[in-house]
Amino acid sequence: MAFTVVDGWTVPGFTHERELGDGAAGRVVLAVDDMTSTKVAIKYLAGALRADEAFMARFRASARTLSQLEDPNVADLYDFVEAPEGAAVVMQYVDGVALRRVLAAQGPTGPLAALSMLGGTLLGLAAAHALDVVHGAVRPSAVLVDGEGNARLTDFATAAPGTEAQLAPAYAAPELWDGAPATVATDLYAATAIFFECLTGHPPYAGRNMARLHREAPVPAEEVPGPLRELIGQGLAKDPETRPKSAADYLGALEEAAVSAYGPSWEAQGRGRLTELAAQAALQPEPPKPKPSRSSGRNQVIATGQAPARGSGNRRITAAIAAVVAAGAVVGGVVFVKSGDGDATPPTPSPAQSSTPQPSVPPGGVAPAELSARIVQAADQAPGARFSYRRTGCCGAPSAAQGTFGLVKGAEPAYSMTLSGSGKTRKRAPAVVIGDRVYLRAGKKWRPSPAGARGYPALAEQVRRGSSVSAVTTLLNAATALTESGGVYRGEAPVAALARTPGSGTLYAEMARATGVQQISFALKLDGSSRPVKLWLRAGPAKGRNQIITTSYSAWGRKAIKTPR
Repeated sequence: MAFTVVDGWTVPGFTHERELGDGAAGRVVLAVDDMTSTKVAIKYLAGALRADEAFMARFRASARTLSQLEDPNVADLYDFVEAPEGAAVVMQYVDGVALRRVLAAQGPTGPLAALSMLGGTLLGLAAAHALDVVHGAVRPSAVLVDGEGNARLTDFATAAPGTEAQLAPAYAAPELWDGAPATVATDLYAATAIFFECLTGHPPYAGRNMARLHREAPVPAEEVPGPLRELIGQGLAKDPETRPKSAADYLGALEEAAVSAYGPSWEAQGRGRLTELAAQAALQPEPPKPKPSRSSGRNQVIATGQAPARGSGNRRITAAIAAVVAAGAVVGGVVFVKSGDGDATPPTPSPAQSSTPQPSVPPGGVAPAELSARIVQAADQAPGARFSYRRTGCCGAPSAAQGTFGLVKGAEPAYSMTLSGSGKTRKRAPAVVIGDRVYLRAGKKWRPSPAGARGYPALAEQVRRGSSVSAVTTLLNAATALTESGGVYRGEAPVAALARTPGSGTLYAEMARATGVQQISFALKLDGSSRPVKLWLRAGPAKGRNQIITTSYSAWGRKAIKTPR
């Protein structure tokens, strides 16, 4: 199939398959990484955006942060690539359906599915807010529902400052209409407005003067089921100071309300219902593109400013691509795609163009022992970091965590994290790991367990083994080959050698047993001080029975992890 990209330029190293959508911000295509066969979505920025130097400067900085944001409820931004001929964002391709399409095809979702959607959205926002990233324009096209009913957030930084209300007027907090910047509070307001729409089939306010309605109209809480009215009242409060202080706080209120009204199994039931609705919506025709707003000033017609994906009607094509109303707005949409494809090897960047680190296979030999010693020395000078961890693949592997760790002389590193796995550990839980104890929070109390005990303690220990500095040096010290280019190192290490190393070696041995391989492939990106930025490793082939661990590191420095009380 032939199609045209912006100015005829394409990101090197990818084969384009088909167009997924376009809008004022640019055109999105489905592409395949020529080296890894990984499917990705590439958004080519429109010329008007590339010509806006202020916008480009802001987005370069945003892309660096967003590339470090790895969370089960956030779709990944892999890379931001620039060249004299154009600029593009390489994004995760996630199989599923945008919430906008679900609502257009199915109408109200019911309270359990709505609660599940809001819970996933808040988890994604909490992960972003922890890195000081504000979404700015949360709306139904930015919430994706995958085949397991998970709500995943995308389209971060799609609105230039001052344009947020125009981009998503039905979900814009009152202060945005007054020119205030987007904040945590405006994100929570928008998430609540979407929650209201899931419950009722329409946003909380509709009319020709959206600014006045958001500022002055009473919160229509009486339209939703009684047990959920307090959540609506909190999230849609006119004064941002009276909204929940954080996404985590709001999530706690949601869980209390849901359990009280619908019982402890509300989450599983809601996720199941959301999965059914998404599957049914995927079989329906794509909803028509909303008409853009033609009004200005304080009289705003409802206009989402979102362009649905176009194409063959295949159920994997979604309306996740956002069109930007104002010329200063930025990229954004991550297209909803098959998680197995998205979890494969990250896309390889063009060496002179990429602004974010990704594994590559460059020529050139490196001495593993020397590199390992440099990393240890650098970590000793900055003994701790923020981290984001994800394990995907077969054999019960899926797990994710994020938080901070601190290195302890002569002992295992200490961790403070939020983590989740599969089965009985699917729900996200806060944990602190110090020495041989794992502390899990139950309500307002912390309960200690032996590290490695079944359930969350075992999951926490797995995260520590897979993300610590010793995990990096273990791979290097056992490597039989190592190459480097542009600060990215890639190599292989035999499982037999890895398994002899205490701690992290056990994890590699487990991965090898599950996948039946004898070698672990890995790639490592370091910063200018020889501290890890990103670690990627795989047991098994690129396609088929494999397990993959990806860990990102940032904010290196001394981290104090204290025993909870």
